[in-house]
Amino acid sequence: MGSEVLLYGYGAVCFSMLVFNIVNSMVLKKQEMRLERRSRALAAQVEIQLELIRQGKAVEQKHIRYLYRKLRRVKNLVAFDHALETCLETGESPADLEYKRQIQPVFLQLATVYLGRDTMQSAYYAYFLSKNQAQRHMEADALEKILVQYMRKQNLYCRVNALDALCGFGTEESVVEALTVLNQEGGFIHEKILTDGLLAFGGDHDRLMGLLWDKFERFSGKMQMVILNYIRYKSGGYCDRMFRIMMDPGRDKEQRLLAIRYFGRYVYEPARDPLLLFASDQNPLNWEYAAISVTSLARYTGEKVMDALIGAVHSSNWYVRYNAAVSLESREGYGWDFMEAAGGNDRYAREMLMYRLELNNARKEIQGGRP
Repeated sequence: MGSEVLLYGYGAVCFSMLVFNIVNSMVLKKQEMRLERRSRALAAQVEIQLELIRQGKAVEQKHIRYLYRKLRRVKNLVAFDHALETCLETGESPADLEYKRQIQPVFLQLATVYLGRDTMQSAYYAYFLSKNQAQRHMEADALEKILVQYMRKQNLYCRVNALDALCGFGTEESVVEALTVLNQEGGFIHEKILTDGLLAFGGDHDRLMGLLWDKFERFSGKMQMVILNYIRYKSGGYCDRMFRIMMDPGRDKEQRLLAIRYFGRYVYEPARDPLLLFASDQNPLNWEYAAISVTSLARYTGEKVMDALIGAVHSSNWYVRYNAAVSLESREGYGWDFMEAAGGNDRYAREMLMYRLELNNARKEIQGGRP
């Protein structure tokens, strides 16, 4: 009897799940059809205005009012986003750009409206702007100031989307202000997300880096790492400042390690001797400094550099040995004879050099076999 009840109960659960999936599928299908209808209706309106622009006329004021009234509802905003994808195939034609320019007042008014909405609607509007407002020549000072306020929202998506929008069409000052607000408000956003946002900035990177550096010490350690990573990927003009960070024992370890990586990307002769000292450090507690330094030394030449890399291959730390072997690969004469000479009687060093040599040869064979 108990097993029958259990069987019937299981059947009822399966039937309920089936009914739920069917109903949910019908609801989603209906919502999709509604979205498609809204999108077609809005696309028709946009096409009329584009045709007027092609004839040398302005967008009708009633269309501006229509958009402001309609797009206050997020469902219509989603449909409008789809409509723009349909009508503005490239988004870069003269008519496309002019249409976006003339509906700027709508974007500005809606930014204020959605700022007061719940965080998910605010996040979507910021995303909408990042897609459809990415023209830097457009006047958008007021819009940028409102988007900076979006950074105060306690929502990851809202902050990320607002920063993406600002990096797309904002000024250097507005991006710095947005990061300052984010730094003050706290909350977790992964450093890579912030760094990628800065790297996608569409304005003057040199000016943005200068403004960020002027306020560098006012930022938290986490935000400082974001700025340093951004500079590492974008500019070789900060060698003296990175050198000071690398040599400052009072700095956070991660910042010093990042500075060491910087000198692996941009050769700076004053950094050579400190990198050699880091690479030869036998203290197990400092293995990270040694591992990253031998990687950075790959771009430096000289007998001392070769000696340091060969010495690092004999390190007791696997990561140091591996990075040293990778750096040695770029050296002329790296092969079996070199492996025997550099490895000596150290089995671990020979195995690491052999591993890298065989891997490199295998890659060459694969590449050579390609049609």
